[in-house]
Amino acid sequence: MRRFYLHKRNGIFYAELIDPSTQKKLTAHSTGKRNEDEARDVVRDWLRDGIPDLSNKKTRPAKEVFTISSICSGLRSMDLLPADAEKVAQILKSRGLLLSYTLSGGPGAELFNDFLKRFWDYNNSSYVKEKLAHGQRITHEHCTHSFGRVRAHWFKAFKGKRLAELTKSDVKSFSVSLADPTLKLAAATRNRILIAGTAPLRWAYDNDLITSDITAGLVTFSGEAKTRGVLTPEEATSIFKVKWTDERARIGSLLAATTGLRLGEVRAIRAEDIDEVILHVRHAWTDTDGLKTPKNGETRRVPLIPSVRSELLTLLKKNPNGNDGYVFWQPIDPNRPCSCRVFSNGLIESLIKVKAGDNPSRDTRIEAKQYWADRAVTFHSWRHFYAARMADHIGARKIMLATGHKTRAVFDIYADHALESDLAEVNTVAIEVFEKILPDLKTA
Repeated sequence: MRRFYLHKRNGIFYAELIDPSTQKKLTAHSTGKRNEDEARDVVRDWLRDGIPDLSNKKTRPAKEVFTISSICSGLRSMDLLPADAEKVAQILKSRGLLLSYTLSGGPGAELFNDFLKRFWDYNNSSYVKEKLAHGQRITHEHCTHSFGRVRAHWFKAFKGKRLAELTKSDVKSFSVSLADPTLKLAAATRNRILIAGTAPLRWAYDNDLITSDITAGLVTFSGEAKTRGVLTPEEATSIFKVKWTDERARIGSLLAATTGLRLGEVRAIRAEDIDEVILHVRHAWTDTDGLKTPKNGETRRVPLIPSVRSELLTLLKKNPNGNDGYVFWQPIDPNRPCSCRVFSNGLIESLIKVKAGDNPSRDTRIEAKQYWADRAVTFHSWRHFYAARMADHIGARKIMLATGHKTRAVFDIYADHALESDLAEVNTVAIEVFEKILPDLKTA
């Protein structure tokens, strides 16, 4: 039985070994010899001592080379099932020869960008359904924002890549790319972008869509968060003395300044939430989710200054849709409060008047607007204003009863057992503090 063939190529003899079990020729190897007898001697040495493997410059026993040849030949010709391919891939992965693999038609074969799109689709996401089924909170707004981040950043970087093709190196490289200073991203923003893509990847691993957690060990970004601007008492006094473009914006800012409510909570206030001395913060409003529970998932009671309560009720009476709807109404749809732009635009216009007067020139107006932007003053600044002013007069735990903050572990123990006396004290202090800063509250 013949064991090899020799043929000449460019003056050099090449040997084609014969697999004894299949009688098929292996890929030709150069003997490096120009003399046929010398070439035969080289081949006999190979069969005795091992066949050179050009990929790693080592020799392998002829038996191993022939076995591998038979396996490859069988894989090429056999009618393989997906389960067979899975077994082969698992063996190679367990030997450290494969980091990951993608089976045709398997879950990991889906394009990564398509997976991200489906993952953050609130109405069709298995991830969302799973969280809701277990009583966990997740909103349309969160999904919308997360999808916006992956579409803006992940999609371009991973276009055409399949889910199971991604490696830990790919994710790390993407993470590093977010540090590019030309992107002008804050550390917190970079981390939100990372989470929008890594959360789906971890879920994919937990649900056996991919074979390894390629997000493990990923380093997040650190850096100082941009400080939210806080108005001084003098600035707050000036703001409420100028004429506002919209009463809803003025009263909304007044409510936030004296209670610490978030913008979504202000928009969600309805007639039924207003008591004699208490405002019930039961909901927040977002344009994607509509009415939802407040940020920490719990309702709370907030002491309400009498003059602010009076302003709310006066505004409610002007609601063209009736006096039992939203305090901060819009005339077109009784089932929705006014746009958040009413509050943000109203505040910035009043801030500009404080800085530049009632009739500023175009350049002066631009400078004034930039001044407040540089100080990062937004509607949310009222929440910080409230906490800062109250902190001078009352303990943090009692303030947190009104703001709904739950960042202190000690406070968590007491949050569900707020005493009426505590709320009364907050109310008394609020009246004292804000009537000094905002004198018009006395006669409102």
